[in-house]
Amino acid sequence: MSAPAAFPRSVPTLPGAPLLGNAQEVSRDVLAAFSRAFAEHGDLVRLKIGTGTLYLASHPDLAQQVLVEGGATFLKMEQAGRPSQGLGLLGGMGLLTNPDFKHWRSQRRMMQPMFHRARLAAMGDQMTQAAAQMIRRWETLETVDIDAEMLHVTMDIICRTMFSTDISGDAGRAAQASEVALQFLTRLIFSAVKLPVTWPLPGNRRFARAVATIDEIIYGLIDARAGHVGQFGDLLDMLLEARDADTGEPMSRQQVRDEVVTVFSAGHETTAHSLAWTWYLLAQHPEILATVQAELDTVLAGRPPTTADLNLLPYTTQTFQEAMRLYPAAPVIPRRIEGQAELGGYALQGPARVITSVYNIHRHPDFWPDPLHFDPLRFSPENSVGRHRLAYMPFGAGSRMCIGNHLAMMEGVLLLATVGQKYSLELLGSAPVIPKIAITLQPVGGIPMRLVARS
Repeated sequence: MSAPAAFPRSVPTLPGAPLLGNAQEVSRDVLAAFSRAFAEHGDLVRLKIGTGTLYLASHPDLAQQVLVEGGATFLKMEQAGRPSQGLGLLGGMGLLTNPDFKHWRSQRRMMQPMFHRARLAAMGDQMTQAAAQMIRRWETLETVDIDAEMLHVTMDIICRTMFSTDISGDAGRAAQASEVALQFLTRLIFSAVKLPVTWPLPGNRRFARAVATIDEIIYGLIDARAGHVGQFGDLLDMLLEARDADTGEPMSRQQVRDEVVTVFSAGHETTAHSLAWTWYLLAQHPEILATVQAELDTVLAGRPPTTADLNLLPYTTQTFQEAMRLYPAAPVIPRRIEGQAELGGYALQGPARVITSVYNIHRHPDFWPDPLHFDPLRFSPENSVGRHRLAYMPFGAGSRMCIGNHLAMMEGVLLLATVGQKYSLELLGSAPVIPKIAITLQPVGGIPMRLVARS
């Protein structure tokens, strides 16, 4: 990017309709609207959503300013003391949504030990056991929706590793409720008109039922632990045993619920969709799948993968990384400004939202030659030298980077290896699968695939 001008410039504006601005286009397809804005107007674009303003940032330098350096200017969407109009409606004041940096930092420090590499290594067996259970169920099937299957197995894994429990009987209900809730929140976040969620409208009622289902499952996990706290050494034990450093008081039931919902939702949705998109891409590139399977056959020789094998599977890892480049699970990262701000030499005027588009950054031609091409070797050590550190940011950036990034990578590669050993997956039908933003990047209609057992 060019050096900032002495006097900040005006941000290019995406043309829109009178009064509504770009609201209809964004409401119809957020991802397509943001992709068009980037393609036609560059790295920083102003959109009008009714009477509101949204700035779309699609360059790693801008991401650095917003997410790493600008914490005092570019604020979390949630505001203390004000009703939530975003993810806080589901996650409350959990780690993902808490705007109070001091409180958030305390939360993060408390939960961090659960995500240390040594602790994660001990979870590998549970991951491969869950994957093996899925594979056994596939023996009676010919076709699957790979997105639904990945949601099911990653939910199983998060419950085994973080909550030491099995909710397989509730997996379908939980997945459906999560999908309804996230789609509702996406519409709300990008809507030009924000009606109170307490009004008895059909969409509000569906959202309320979805949250009630999630709460029933989560509070069930919490209540089932009564009388057994400290016996499992998992995340739920850590939350229930935590005490305020100043008062010595334990977390309230609501606080525990908010943290569990955050880990439960973010901990399986993101990895699941990333794996589904990986299989979608591999089905279209059989030569890459063959290279992955050759590596698996050589390293594993038919045995289940373990965490000790991860460093021996570089091409499999690079394949998962490349899939997350093209289809990042968190395609946008929202922030807000309240007054004037400067970004990349441009003048921004608040109140407004500032959206960092991970999706656009991952496809930026200045950093990714032939950006739409699927090529795992982009992530080989020799091809990664000199790349902008935020040209690739599937887990966000800055102090609020996803706490579960190492967990997601380990889980993704182990599941990819376990399935790739046993099966090749073929797409059913020739129509392309359309991605949509529903907080995470999801495939419209799932991804139906044929299971082809390897001989």
